[in-house]
Amino acid sequence: MNTCKATVRVLLAHRTYIIIYLVLMGIMMFTLSWSQITAATRTVADTYEPEKVNIAVIDRDSNRGGIAEGLCDYLSDSATLVELDDDSESLQHAVASNWTDLIVIIPRGYAADFLKAAQSGGDMPKVETVTSYTSGAGTIGGMNVNGFLSLTRIALIGRNVQIDDSELAAWYAQYAKSSAVTGQNGDWSQVMDGSSTFDLNELPEGTLSNLTTADVQSAAKRAARTAHDAKVNRPVVVENITTQDDQEASTANSAASGFGDTMKTAIYPLFLTLSVCVSLVARVFGAGELRRRLMASPSTASIGLKRMGVLCGFALLICVGYLFIALGLTAAAGANIASIPIDGVMMTFISICMFALMCTACGFMLGEFGASDTVANGFANVFGLLILFASGIAFPMSMMPDAMVTIAKLTPGWWYCTAIDNALGFGSATSGTDVGSWAVATSIVTLFAIALVCVGLAAGRFRHSRPNAVASTVTQLAEV
Repeated sequence: MNTCKATVRVLLAHRTYIIIYLVLMGIMMFTLSWSQITAATRTVADTYEPEKVNIAVIDRDSNRGGIAEGLCDYLSDSATLVELDDDSESLQHAVASNWTDLIVIIPRGYAADFLKAAQSGGDMPKVETVTSYTSGAGTIGGMNVNGFLSLTRIALIGRNVQIDDSELAAWYAQYAKSSAVTGQNGDWSQVMDGSSTFDLNELPEGTLSNLTTADVQSAAKRAARTAHDAKVNRPVVVENITTQDDQEASTANSAASGFGDTMKTAIYPLFLTLSVCVSLVARVFGAGELRRRLMASPSTASIGLKRMGVLCGFALLICVGYLFIALGLTAAAGANIASIPIDGVMMTFISICMFALMCTACGFMLGEFGASDTVANGFANVFGLLILFASGIAFPMSMMPDAMVTIAKLTPGWWYCTAIDNALGFGSATSGTDVGSWAVATSIVTLFAIALVCVGLAAGRFRHSRPNAVASTVTQLAEV
């Protein structure tokens, strides 16, 4: 009983490690697990709804041709229009403070230049744009602005172009004749669809004349209407057809994977806490006069067993706490924990207990080597990170090179995660719950624990058989 109380006192004396490694590291891992669970259970919409872009339109052409009004109407569905004064201070402040994603400036005389370009067939005049420096949203907004101007030009030309009737009749007669030769019998639709005989460059040229800003305004209104036409801008909808059995299996798998992923995150805080704390307890009981008194006691073996029993009970308490917290997080995320199989939960709990035993064995080994606080913490952090990143928690195994996968299989963390996958039937378990594969993976974790205990016993045997090599030299002076 005194040994058990002394072990507990040593753990409480080093509670800083428990707070940092178990509590704080545990909270960090629980946070990562929570984000994964909520992302997996979040409902995904069947249609894509992009976020609206903040756009400010500065009209310096007094809405001639209805360009500014049509542009604002066109952008109203895809963007949030921001009012902005047309002065240098306001424009600079909007750009510097990222008040808008895009500033569109319609210069003076733009409608007139737009009309001339349409009549002459020249390049369309450009508006001035200033995009945000923080994201690509302004670039997307600029593409929408150019789309409106292109549609306005197409509407203007298509509605007002004039083609000479005699030239059109001559062109039609020529192609109808060639179509009859090829067996199309002069059918107009077949002439239009015949890519081998129909050439757009040979169509009669049209002319634009007597265009006014009223025509531009009418074209801008027609272009703006296309943004609100549901037949033109149809949303992409994905129809999911699932049976009742598939839906229930998906729900169960979501809950099981969320619970399993949370249990996997115990690797890092569990290894840090147990390996460091067990090492410290072993070092305290094996130091100086206390060690010599224990060695002289006739119940040395029972004292060691009691000490390890307390440490194993401490590890078991952590495992139980982690199990209930994992179930609580899964339920809080909206998953149905009742769909998780009871046998899978029990197998998962056995797996984490075996992993905790391995961590305790690692701490025992460090203690038998006589590792100091600095050495124990350094080893626990370095080897703990190796186990964490090789287990597949940080990133999927499919992203690892073959050499890294081979190294991962030499660590207990990989087999611990494999055991949980096979216990709950997700992840690397391709055929659902597999008791045989789970037993193999859990047994390998247990073998790691046995191997570490054997190494620790060998190191302790070596140190105890050569006390002069590790004990400090004592000089005694005697008076004659």
